Amino acid sequence: MATATVLAMALVAAGAFRLVPRDGATSVAGGVGAATGDRAEAETGTPAAGRAPQGAQGPQRPQDAETQARVLDALLADSGGSRSGLGSALDQLRSCEGTATGLATLQRITAARREQVVQVGALDTGELDGGDAVKTRLTRALTASYDADEAFLAWATRQEADCDRAWSGDDDYRRGLAFSGEATTAKRGFLRLWNPLARRYGLPVRDEHEI
Repeated sequence: MATATVLAMALVAAGAFRLVPRDGATSVAGGVGAATGDRAEAETGTPAAGRAPQGAQGPQRPQDAETQARVLDALLADSGGSRSGLGSALDQLRSCEGTATGLATLQRITAARREQVVQVGALDTGELDGGDAVKTRLTRALTASYDADEAFLAWATRQEADCDRAWSGDDDYRRGLAFSGEATTAKRGFLRLWNPLARRYGLPVRDEHEI
């Protein structure tokens, strides 16, 4: 009996003696805390202390300069795509032929440009060389483009309803032309900063008509 008692004590001290529940799920040495945490989570739906919820993500890694450049380039590509059809839409409205189609195109372009102005405001350019100036100039360029589109749209709405071939003297049309000139100047200023960065990161070099 004494020998059996000593052997049992030795096994406990060595960590070899385990109490296994009848369902075989958890041992004393294997983690009562883990089992308790599982029960608490199952009963309350709340992860036990010290355990991250399933699917939880850690803090996002800040964007590096190249990533910021690629995000900005994607916005430029979108702006160029949304501009497509502007010239033909204006032609339709000036000629009084296909004015409904021209108006719809201008509505699409104006809505897309409005969204792009919002998107550029959310850009992070802090890691780019001259990033603040790049963002400021692009904001100025896209805002002027949006102002031009809005002015042309105001003219186009009246033109589609009652087409006037003497369009060149229309106040909204003339405002559209003025804002377009401002946009072109702003785009050139932006591209003087952007194109060297585009080359550095292997991105397309652009002209003002592509924005």
